[in-house]
Amino acid sequence: MSRPPKPTLPILAVIACLAACGGSTPARPNTVAAAPAAVPGTIAAGTALEVSSGETGGGIDGAVVTIDGRNYTSAEGRVTLAEAAPLRSEVRIVAGGMLERRTVLRDLSATKFALWPQTSPTGMDEGFTQAIVYSHPDGPGPLRRLARGTTRVVVVPAENLRGEAEMAAHRDAVDRITAATRGQVVYVLATQKPASGAYVETRLGGEDDELCRESNILGFEQDFVRSGETVHALIVYCDPKAARTAVVSHEMGHTFGLYHSPDKAELMYAFFNGHGAVEFSAREGLEMRLMLQRPGGNKFPDDDRRVELTGATGTHVTVCPGQP
Repeated sequence: MSRPPKPTLPILAVIACLAACGGSTPARPNTVAAAPAAVPGTIAAGTALEVSSGETGGGIDGAVVTIDGRNYTSAEGRVTLAEAAPLRSEVRIVAGGMLERRTVLRDLSATKFALWPQTSPTGMDEGFTQAIVYSHPDGPGPLRRLARGTTRVVVVPAENLRGEAEMAAHRDAVDRITAATRGQVVYVLATQKPASGAYVETRLGGEDDELCRESNILGFEQDFVRSGETVHALIVYCDPKAARTAVVSHEMGHTFGLYHSPDKAELMYAFFNGHGAVEFSAREGLEMRLMLQRPGGNKFPDDDRRVELTGATGTHVTVCPGQP
């Protein structure tokens, strides 16, 4: 005698019930720890600051960096902040073979510090830096330079300076200064002033130019500055022959911010006799590139703590004589 078949269980209904009746434990939401909020107006703790040579770009080890009264020593060209540093904190950096750097933390991107070398294989030394960068006709003064962000300077000779010899001298001058900056600032010749940006005008002097009435003055350069930085310049040749010689290159160096070299074998030597250098020396070029790393108004040896963008305007005149 056979047994009746067992009834089939309603499997689908059981599965549906388990799903609908909460047969499994709901997952708990993930908890993520929030990062500490950055303090406004500070460079955060843990930020790495870089200390390098302004000449070579290489990192400097053993530099003592003092920020807001706390000392750090660089390793592999870096220090790491142990605590947040408020903006406007004073910074002092002392490193062997470098000029002491004094500055302030002006913005949140102020994490790289390039130092000015005391000496260089080019022959540059502290005395040369002081003479050619921080000198003025009346004595020591602040660094003067092209306005920050300038990468192109347009040079516009007057119509009576566009003869073959004069244009050749101007062309040589813009090529020489561009080479000296290694293309960081490019000088170009044009026949019209640009609508915007830095420019240099050149012209012949006349009876209305008081400086040209003095004996033995070959020419002079005048800067027009805003916030301590040159926005445009004027070169005046008192002697027309000067506009056909390396005097043009010398004057162009003044438009960049160089003063006079103490070495008569260099292009920026104060006196011109027709037998001196016609190219910028290696150390003159190095000074120009280092100047681009500092704001106008930087004080010797390397201090820009008091530099502010005031918008104030003014002029600066450099006179270039012939034989002493």
